[in-house]
Amino acid sequence: MNRTIYLSLAALTCALSIARGPVASAQVLPERDACLPTTSASARDANCARCQAGPLSTKSSFLALIDKLRSRNAVFDDVDRRIDAASPSKEVNQLLKGRVLARALYGSDADFIAGGAASRCVPANDEAAVNTATAFPCDNIPRDGLGVIVTAGQSNISNTGSPDRATGRLYQPRHVFYNYNYLDGKCYIAKNPLLGTAGGGENVAVLLGDELMSRKLYKNIVIAPVAIGGTYLEEWRPRGGKYFEILLLAIAGLRDVRLEPTALLWHQGEFNAFAFTTGGAEDGTVLNVTTPIREAGRLSYLRNYLEIVAGLRAADVTAPIFVAQATRCGGPPDEIIRSAQASVPNPSLGVFAGPDTDRIDASLRSDGCHMAHAGTDQHARMWADILGNAIKRQP
Repeated sequence: MNRTIYLSLAALTCALSIARGPVASAQVLPERDACLPTTSASARDANCARCQAGPLSTKSSFLALIDKLRSRNAVFDDVDRRIDAASPSKEVNQLLKGRVLARALYGSDADFIAGGAASRCVPANDEAAVNTATAFPCDNIPRDGLGVIVTAGQSNISNTGSPDRATGRLYQPRHVFYNYNYLDGKCYIAKNPLLGTAGGGENVAVLLGDELMSRKLYKNIVIAPVAIGGTYLEEWRPRGGKYFEILLLAIAGLRDVRLEPTALLWHQGEFNAFAFTTGGAEDGTVLNVTTPIREAGRLSYLRNYLEIVAGLRAADVTAPIFVAQATRCGGPPDEIIRSAQASVPNPSLGVFAGPDTDRIDASLRSDGCHMAHAGTDQHARMWADILGNAIKRQP
């Protein structure tokens, strides 16, 4: 997109606000002063290759962005007002307080997933992949017709796609475009697997970059991936979450090299749907998923997304945000999380619907969850259709 949607902080506050009332204080981007992960599930442990206390970086641009968010914490209170007014049920509202809902849905992993004092676990830079990548100075990337696309969420927007079954090789792009790696602050020629997110497989953003350039929607593209597989949306919240700082680190790093996001693509929901589709938590806890828990789960998921949007706008990210519908992972789609995802898009906030990837059949997935090459190809074309239509709507 050559022109981003401008959305001021004042407009965001106005769009989210409802009648004011007392709001409990919430800590924005809490300090991390200990490495004490509290989790039993293997999926959670997989995100704990490296635990880091304190700020992710000492770069002045990153620290300034954190300070800016903390000074603008009123936008998060407005999100709470909206959610607190959404249900007349006292039971639902009680579930939405603190970590009550997390403990009803996530078993022994609740405190780790819901954030607070639990430590974040930071992905390590893949030095072996970096050594085989082709570095390209960020300042030398042509700015003409440039799209800077940040991709976030969990595994189906990271490097988990299977190679082509016929050749056994990963798809490699036909066009030249670029990969910003927030883990070292450098740019590279884009190829599979992308730098900045884990896994050794295909990334939908590589096929997407090719598709966007083939359609002549952009002349140049930078992909900045930050997705972390196996994460819940709660873990990305600015308040209490563990990974929103990764978004800020990527944004600050992009700005340091004169690159500003023009679109943010978010694909997440499979893990949040797990409790509702299976009736159990990852640690094996059998759950009693009542009607109030379902409604609280929907509202909590919506609040998490609205909080992420508010945090991005408070960081002066004006680019449109596209939210996919995604809940299928080894089972049927989940209508609770899908309903919440469908409620997130709001043009007044610069938030729009992404693709419905639950429509990608299990036959196009390698394990019922992650994509086979044909599934990744369909996924990329779905994103390209969304972005192409958004560009056509621009005056």
